[in-house]
Amino acid sequence: WAGNTLGFIGRFEEKRKGLDILAAALPAIIARFPDVKVIVAGPGDSVEFIKGIEPTLRKRFEFLGRISEKEKADFLTSVALYVAPNTGGESFGIILAEALAGGASVVASDIPAFDSLLGHGKFGTLFESENASDLAKKVIELLGDGAQRKSIAEAGKNYAQQFDWDVVAEKIYDVY
Repeated sequence: WAGNTLGFIGRFEEKRKGLDILAAALPAIIARFPDVKVIVAGPGDSVEFIKGIEPTLRKRFEFLGRISEKEKADFLTSVALYVAPNTGGESFGIILAEALAGGASVVASDIPAFDSLLGHGKFGTLFESENASDLAKKVIELLGDGAQRKSIAEAGKNYAQQFDWDVVAEKIYDVY
């Protein structure tokens, strides 16, 4: 997916995953970037979810359903931004590590697990949790500054190498 695409992976029907927060941020984002699209991957009833979204925004969403690991890798390398608007209940955020490893520029809520994983904003962009206005502001800034978006993505990709299983296994071996 080329252009101004925002990616989301997860059980989108779960309120704590925050897709409704991304939907609430969309009008402000569209005002600045009229071509923006949201690509959603993951399990759930897209027909039911889309009913709860403002009718003018519905055409902005594309639901892929469940995707394979290969498709996920392609997804993460092709979206302009990976957005994780989760509101809580995350202990680590493996999808963020995967997004970083895939080279995506990540925008995530500042919940503790995501804040820690993203190095307090060093390896991804944080927004105030449950604040659609702040999310819109951060997305607009990044879509408008390709160099900054690329710089953050590169830093994140390098950082994510520490989560590679070979590196983790070596660290565990060193402990023993």
